[in-house]
Amino acid sequence: MIKWIFFDLGSTLIDETDCIEFRVSETLKQAGAPFREDFYKQMEYFASVNMLPYKDTVKKFGLEKVRWSKELEKLYPESREVLQELYGGYKLGIIANQSAGTEERLVSFGIREYFDVIISSAEEGVSKPDKRIFELAFQRAGCTAAEACMMGDRLDNDIVPAAELGMSTVWVRQGWFGMGNSDLARFKPDHTVNNISKVTDIFRSIMEIQ
Repeated sequence: MIKWIFFDLGSTLIDETDCIEFRVSETLKQAGAPFREDFYKQMEYFASVNMLPYKDTVKKFGLEKVRWSKELEKLYPESREVLQELYGGYKLGIIANQSAGTEERLVSFGIREYFDVIISSAEEGVSKPDKRIFELAFQRAGCTAAEACMMGDRLDNDIVPAAELGMSTVWVRQGWFGMGNSDLARFKPDHTVNNISKVTDIFRSIMEIQ
């Protein structure tokens, strides 16, 4: 029986579109940078084979990575409604690779109140896909892997390690990592949605079964 739903943040609840666009634009100002169209085509290819779209593309073209502009992040319009609907029926938590200050950012987005457990890599000193970060979440939540579901955009960081531990999984195909190929992953997600708004249908069905 699923009692806990753990969310990733980037490209799951938080829209990173503007962050990526700014990062690419700044990257392309470097000497020797390719045309924008060629850079994006390479990103699309790497995404489709479950590699790192931006980082591997930068490496391929011999460019320097540009800093992540966290100030450009914004909440997906549907995220708050999804949390409101799931809250109460399930305990909600965060398992995310984030820089310091995750709880403060959740407050600024107006969604801190929905989460009973917040596990952030910067504060804990361990990052996904390391299974220890998931096990820490189980410990703080007082649940087992079988009682938990992981929801995220990345097959490598969210779906595969969660499945290996015995969690249920929902792949949210948003952002660049949502362009991946689940057939190439060691574990396929239990459920796949193309928009965060669709996850409520999944959990309504689960609650009816349970």
